Amino acid sequence: MNIEPVDERDSGWEDPRPRFRVYFFAGDEPGYATWTYDITDADVLEVARWAQREAGADRMFAVALVRDDIRPSGDGRERGLVWLLGMDANDNPGTEADQLRQATMRRRRGRQLVLAEDA
Repeated sequence: MNIEPVDERDSGWEDPRPRFRVYFFAGDEPGYATWTYDITDADVLEVARWAQREAGADRMFAVALVRDDIRPSGDGRERGLVWLLGMDANDNPGTEADQLRQATMRRRRGRQLVLAEDA
């Protein structure tokens, strides 16, 4: 993990209504069965709580921020993902960081990452 101080005024836009995508993976090796859901009107902790509850003890999950950006060619928009927790477990882990991310997803299976909201 790298941490560096920044000027909080360096951002040019905000999105007050983010769209999150949650992936669930079942199985024991790549080629996992996959279920995917988009969630709006929630913050990332609410999404993570829901995902861990839905995943239960048997499935892995990953959470991404969905972004619609202008294509480099300038011809329309293209949807993309910013991974917040985990990654697509069916992707080939091409780097050491991806291998670690996938191993971490397997270890997290069935564990509570985000505590339940206070009542």
